[in-house]
Amino acid sequence: MKKTLIILVLLLQGCGLKRYSNAAEDISLAYLARTDNFWQVWVMSPSGENKTQVTHSNFDKTYLSWFPDGENLLISGNEGSIFKVNIKTKRESVINVPLEGVIDAKISPNGNKIAFSLSVANSRDNNHIWMMDVSGNNLVKMTNIGGLQHEPVWSPDGAWIYFLSGDTSQNHDIWRVSTSTKQVEQITVDQLYHFDVAFSENNKMLYSNNRTGNYEIWVRDKNGKDEQLTNNSAIDARPTWSPDAKEIIFESSRAGVINIWRKALNKPAVQITYHKDGARFPVWWYGNKRRAL
Repeated sequence: MKKTLIILVLLLQGCGLKRYSNAAEDISLAYLARTDNFWQVWVMSPSGENKTQVTHSNFDKTYLSWFPDGENLLISGNEGSIFKVNIKTKRESVINVPLEGVIDAKISPNGNKIAFSLSVANSRDNNHIWMMDVSGNNLVKMTNIGGLQHEPVWSPDGAWIYFLSGDTSQNHDIWRVSTSTKQVEQITVDQLYHFDVAFSENNKMLYSNNRTGNYEIWVRDKNGKDEQLTNNSAIDARPTWSPDAKEIIFESSRAGVINIWRKALNKPAVQITYHKDGARFPVWWYGNKRRAL
């Protein structure tokens, strides 16, 4: 009997069929998909298999990030809420924040802090980056500069929060603020729109930019050298690194409807979702490569 099972496994492998010892272990990509008139959270394997809808509440989800455990996600809603959702139980737990209008919430690499964008006066000049404990306590205003500050992203070591800053012009540059000193540094100067910053564990920075006339995916190494990764007349945006930084997954409108695509750095992109009403904002969980700070 044992010999028969071994032969069967070998035959399956020879036919090119992919086996999963535990499907749950392969669920490491979260994304948003338009489902029953709302943007809902879904998860899947990075190959595009095992797609599962996680949230069902009746409002649009706008921003998401993985907790270090790989079983929970931090989600922002379009009505200003932040909540934690377990991908197995699908239970949504609201995180109470004593401020209204929270957007772009992102969990820190160690899972203890949340960075977010907030306007306290319904004004672009009062939209800043804030930080708090994951419990919703110990609010700290991290920036105090003019214009719109939004889309915070943690550095892999948790020492910096990168964010976008811009006014009403065509320039939206990348900045960062130290989580310990609140020192602010500008990374790009007077360039066109930069969006969707993401970091690998070796500090390579992905972003989307329209310097060519289209939104394409770019990478900047630790020495500040930029390289264009995509070249398509469609919109390519919201990139996320693979754990080994050899592949990216991103959203693209190149098939007509925005969906999720996967690309090895030296190969063409391949579509991995086919949601008829669209899918966007992929986020790859890094597993044990994520530092436990």
